[in-house]
Amino acid sequence: MNYDVHSESISIRNPEFEGCHEIPLDIDFSLPDYCPDIQRILKCQVCPNITVRNISGDRLNIEGIANIRVIYLSSENMNIRCCENSVPFSASIDIKSTPENAIALTHARTEYINCRAVSPRKIDIHGALSICAKIYTKSIKEITSSISGKDIEQKIENTQCSTLTSLGQQQFSVNEVLEFNENMANPEMIIRSDVDLIFNDYKTMPNKIVVKGHALIKVLYIGDISSGKTERAEFTIPISQIVDVPGSDENGKFVITGEVLSHDEQIRSEGEKSTISTDIKISATVMAYEDKEIGIVSDVYSTDYELNTEISEMNFKKLFGTFSNNISHKDSIRLSGNNISEITDIWSDSYSLTPTVTEGKNIFKGKVNICILALDSDKVPFYIERIIEFNHPNSSEEIPTDSKFEAHAVITSIGHSIPNSNTIDLKIDFDIFGAIYIPQKRKMVISAKTDETAQPIEKGDASLVVYYTENGETLWDIARKYHTCVNAIKQENDISETNPLQKRMLLIPIKK
Repeated sequence: MNYDVHSESISIRNPEFEGCHEIPLDIDFSLPDYCPDIQRILKCQVCPNITVRNISGDRLNIEGIANIRVIYLSSENMNIRCCENSVPFSASIDIKSTPENAIALTHARTEYINCRAVSPRKIDIHGALSICAKIYTKSIKEITSSISGKDIEQKIENTQCSTLTSLGQQQFSVNEVLEFNENMANPEMIIRSDVDLIFNDYKTMPNKIVVKGHALIKVLYIGDISSGKTERAEFTIPISQIVDVPGSDENGKFVITGEVLSHDEQIRSEGEKSTISTDIKISATVMAYEDKEIGIVSDVYSTDYELNTEISEMNFKKLFGTFSNNISHKDSIRLSGNNISEITDIWSDSYSLTPTVTEGKNIFKGKVNICILALDSDKVPFYIERIIEFNHPNSSEEIPTDSKFEAHAVITSIGHSIPNSNTIDLKIDFDIFGAIYIPQKRKMVISAKTDETAQPIEKGDASLVVYYTENGETLWDIARKYHTCVNAIKQENDISETNPLQKRMLLIPIKK
């Protein structure tokens, strides 16, 4: 005999794919005529810009352009110069499924780069990029909410979960002209530029979310080619974008992430005054959740027959909340072989972040690669980079120890001072933001039946059994053992709670 199993549906975020695809870079090029000869290469930077990203069938298709900037010392006057080149790249990644209404989160990074000058005017570059992707869909899971039958006793565990109401993603472009104030030199050549994105606010609308934040643009440029004098400039561009999130409402919880897919900064000359135009391609992703309490049948038995059951493990996540933290890390770099007189520029080109929970507090551990262009005691530019490790607790809220983080970091500023000729003191300011999920694992009964030839359980002649409990026993375990009802034991012994019992005597009514 089969018993009727009743279920309830919940929506979850399903990870369809997570992985990386490596793309080799092999390029050689000659300097353009306007660039002076190379004395020494200081730094080779590769900025992977994603121009096309889409999912077609079982493939994630990526197209982009790797912008290469080689920062070097010119042989003319030992000033900093920069030459640029670009190479297209593409990837078609097998995601081993054909997801519908999927969203993709991607990150392009430089795995390694070897750059050498084979002559004063020719550069040879070998390296590799990685395109790392996560693909999510909204899927339905069936939860066993009850099992019906007059002889059935079921144990239902009420569990808090977060159902995914919607996934939304929008790509858009931001185009701005960046103007310099009167105290800053006109840009004549861009040495390097970075763009970071921070979404820190949102506004709900029916089936839509307006995400708000800003793009932080940092530029190192030459203001006077003849002298080689460099300048640094920072700009902040406010961003507001509508993202379609069908089914969401103002009472939901939202996880918002932003990606800079590509950016391009170019000098524009307008008479005596020059500006920089920026073209930034951004992807905004919104995951909308709703808290819900569900009842899961975790155990079942029959008061009349030996029951055959099938048990499955149910895995899902509850969104504990989102966070946004500002941390500052102080450290020092000590030099050997160079006496520093001045910092030309300081930035980071990569980081790793591993949030953990210790004693209910979230701790941010990570490494950041610090890149420094500086002048030595003879005012000759040189370049160094160092790995800085950080470890910072930063939360006043108690967090379950088994929590899982999805976190991102933006370095908003790197302050520095030079206490002596071979030491650089650093103060690195981070914005760290993301979401905290609590993994939920529950046993769930997915079927219950008896054999067609099953005979009723022999229960003897007694109507009551005297039973002495041990500490920690539960009424459910005792009732299951005697194939009787939990409520019957409660009524017979005037018990209201179902918590683990202390040592005592119970009268167990036997169901006939």
